[in-house]
Amino acid sequence: MPTARRTFVRPNVKPALALAAALALAPMPLAASAPEEAPEKAPPAANPARQITGYPALYGIAGAKERRGLPLADAATRTAAATRYCAAIDYAARTDSDTLLVWRNGQLELAHDFAPHTANARSWSASMAKTLTAVALGIAIEEGAIASVDTPVSEVLTEWDDAAHRAITYRHLLEMTSGLEHPAPGSAGASALVGGEDAVGAALVLPVVNAPGSTFDYHTVNVTLTIEAIHRASGEPFARFVSTRLWHPLGAADALIAGDASGHATPSIYARARDWMRLGLLIKTRGMWHGKRLVPSRWIDAMTRPSPRNANYGWLTWLGSPEGKGRSYGPYVAFQARHSAPFVARDMVYLDGFGGQRVYISREADTVIVRTGGMYVNWDDAALPNAVLGSGPTCPENTAAQNKDISNL
Repeated sequence: MPTARRTFVRPNVKPALALAAALALAPMPLAASAPEEAPEKAPPAANPARQITGYPALYGIAGAKERRGLPLADAATRTAAATRYCAAIDYAARTDSDTLLVWRNGQLELAHDFAPHTANARSWSASMAKTLTAVALGIAIEEGAIASVDTPVSEVLTEWDDAAHRAITYRHLLEMTSGLEHPAPGSAGASALVGGEDAVGAALVLPVVNAPGSTFDYHTVNVTLTIEAIHRASGEPFARFVSTRLWHPLGAADALIAGDASGHATPSIYARARDWMRLGLLIKTRGMWHGKRLVPSRWIDAMTRPSPRNANYGWLTWLGSPEGKGRSYGPYVAFQARHSAPFVARDMVYLDGFGGQRVYISREADTVIVRTGGMYVNWDDAALPNAVLGSGPTCPENTAAQNKDISNL
């Protein structure tokens, strides 16, 4: 059982970054009439490879001032978990992970940080921020800032004044069926949509090339525009909206959201793995947190149901059923996410960030698994959850000491 990940040969990062852009899995912006606070410089990452780069600005998502740690299993349970989850720890080590967390049966059983990463270090989330955006939209609708999921987005994105764009609703953005043009990877249009001078402006002028609702096309521009719509409808910068409605009540630590040069925030968040665990638990409990409802249960249920054009996709959330050896990102992406086997938990839903940033959630198994770390292009979605929930090999007794992070975070 490896005790360090440095035996892993890291793939060339430049092609990986190019692939991320080609898949439109990289971040996109939201506009704020005034930034919530001045852009700040990202603190040095525990692992320099994890530093967010390529964005003109980073804006703060203020965390809770007083934080309560996640319930932690006792020492005996953690020792047993470190042995039982040997295959999961091994896969995480081999894929250059920063952190592997396992929540089961009401408590954190495994909290494994791979050096030099630490429990309080933040990692880039990639497209996991898409699912966070869907949760935020549900809150905005519940508060009345937006009428419903079937409201035309042009009510707030008033630049859309033609019939084709006025037909696009929030449902279309959530299901990746807006019909907006998907610029060719590497083109000026694609570059403008990924944290450039004005990503929102670039998104708003994209033409409609397919009837809204007709074609699944996994494209971050849909999330860029959802974020911008939440900002305009609520009158608040998206970073502040997330902070007050989610990060504060969840007890999360300060995070950063990437932005463009025009002051727009984007769906790319730099946060701790423990705080993605909090969001996963909120989804597992259908919007409840410590007895308080943060998100309507009907909204979480809708997020995690199959959408008409892709049975493996809900509302900015991936679904493990129906089974398959790969997941399609739509007609404009010649890449599939790999699945070596069906999920053991048939109700699995998950947040998917490029290169293996993941939050796996099974309500039936009372399990949430978080993995953050290096971009591993050949990520196998079955490996971690099935190693945790299946009957795989166990580690030698002395490896249990690796489950040593018992800080109340």
